[in-house]
Amino acid sequence: MIRYNPFREIEQLQNALLRNFFTPTTESANTPLVDALEDAQGIHLAVYLPGVEPSNVVVTAENNTLTIRAERPFNKPENANQWRLEGPYGKFERSFVIPNTFDLGKIEATFKHGILYLDIPKAEAAQPRRIEVRVNS
Repeated sequence: MIRYNPFREIEQLQNALLRNFFTPTTESANTPLVDALEDAQGIHLAVYLPGVEPSNVVVTAENNTLTIRAERPFNKPENANQWRLEGPYGKFERSFVIPNTFDLGKIEATFKHGILYLDIPKAEAAQPRRIEVRVNS
């Protein structure tokens, strides 16, 4: 008979998480957090890239796919020992498939306080319009 220990799985998970705390993230591709909202004008994205320089951000739009790439290098001071790296370092990437009802050719991008703001307007064909009703006599 094997005794069931309900805390064994929790202990294994805790050990795995602690192991990851001491693993540097400088070589892995990270996924930045994103807020995505839609209103009558289009889609509005806020991509959180703390500590990333605007010159290290690349936004591309191709075949209805919007891709955001960024990099935050880790600059280790000389003669310093690494205890723990919890900051988001390395390469970041996030892609979105954008429906045809939005115009990827008219994206506006701004960067402020570590947040990349993207505004994707609706395509003119997708904009609501009023249609005049004529009366036949």
